[in-house]
Amino acid sequence: MEEWQNEIATVVKDLTAMFEGFNRQVTELVEEVTTEATEIFSLQWDELTEAFAVIWQELESDLESPTSFNWDLPISTHPKPDPAIYPACVGCLNYNGSVYGGNLLVCGMHPYGCNSDTCIDWEGENDLN
Repeated sequence: MEEWQNEIATVVKDLTAMFEGFNRQVTELVEEVTTEATEIFSLQWDELTEAFAVIWQELESDLESPTSFNWDLPISTHPKPDPAIYPACVGCLNYNGSVYGGNLLVCGMHPYGCNSDTCIDWEGENDLN
């Protein structure tokens, strides 16, 4: 073989050895990270299962001795205005009171609320035809 062929063979052999060493180091690092991650996950899993066990015990004790529940809750499908903020809207059927996109819609005629204590568009139950 000629000298340049020997040099190429040596370079290829050196590169192969270098890649094998790099591959070995990467494999060791991955195994180490995997082992540590598994240990951390196991510890966190143990903590989570302990926390869930405590929560489950509290739920079981609550189910065994239920507390009294007030069934006379006022159920309203229509929001009520805060009299301190929207005094003109109290009792008005036009009051919306829902939040859309982070903005409160007071009503269709006055989206931001009426600026006075009375509203010319106020409608109560007796005002309907």
